[in-house]
Amino acid sequence: MKKIDSFKHFNKKNSVNEYSQMYKKLTFDVKYPANVKREEIFVNLLKKHKPKKIVDAGCGAGMPLIDIKKRGFDIIGYDKAANMVSEAHKNLKRSRLSSDLIFADDFENPKKIKNNSVDCILGMGAFYYSKNVNKTLLNQRKKLRKNGRLIFSLRNRLFDIATLNNYSKIFLDELYEVKSLKKNWKKKYNILTKNFSDRKKFKFKNIDEKGVNNHVPHNPITLPGEMAKLGLKVEGIYFYHFHALPPLFENFDKLYYRKISWKIENPLDWRGFFLASTFVVDCKKI
Repeated sequence: MKKIDSFKHFNKKNSVNEYSQMYKKLTFDVKYPANVKREEIFVNLLKKHKPKKIVDAGCGAGMPLIDIKKRGFDIIGYDKAANMVSEAHKNLKRSRLSSDLIFADDFENPKKIKNNSVDCILGMGAFYYSKNVNKTLLNQRKKLRKNGRLIFSLRNRLFDIATLNNYSKIFLDELYEVKSLKKNWKKKYNILTKNFSDRKKFKFKNIDEKGVNNHVPHNPITLPGEMAKLGLKVEGIYFYHFHALPPLFENFDKLYYRKISWKIENPLDWRGFFLASTFVVDCKKI
């Protein structure tokens, strides 16, 4: 599948409309409200750290920013997609907030935020759409004051184990170094894993099926070491978007599947390492 540039995808009108709706507490028959849970984690961390000046990098249509602003935090934000910024200004107006709170800039390499000027930067589902995640994180780190916070979400690579579809097959192939096996052993292994289903057969699709370019998921176990190399100390990992059963079960009864998944949402549950498709990282600049 030919990959679609993430900026072009999120600048589309239908993406803008979807982004404005996804932070509402929708009923389970519309969409699983994972982003509601994600925002809850971010808000709780802001309450804990009490940063003075916050920037929402890649803020989209601005719904979380507006909510955080109404809670009394000093926050501004920006997005690269002009259509997102335009929608954000409409949302700000509806909330009787200044349109100056959100402006156009590129979260991969922001130009309008001064270095060493902010206490906290948020990346809600944005950074893994950058062309180079580590470079983006380094550019964001420059904007933080000493001991500033970089709080952002990532896709969970360990979730691939629990999907029992071709994501699992790809993960296990690498884990067991199947390419290096002798021919007859490789054949036995492929027989063992042949029943892992192809997710493309099913109705409910994720961002990969849309062909949007995004970064390889991160392993939460090895993440602290990776972030230390970038001058960031991981002080917390919080899981969200739990899956009570492998994703294919959503095709059998979406309401029941989403309800039992919502019931086990707990950002500190150890099962999140395997059952949550995404997680939030709380880092401090070192």
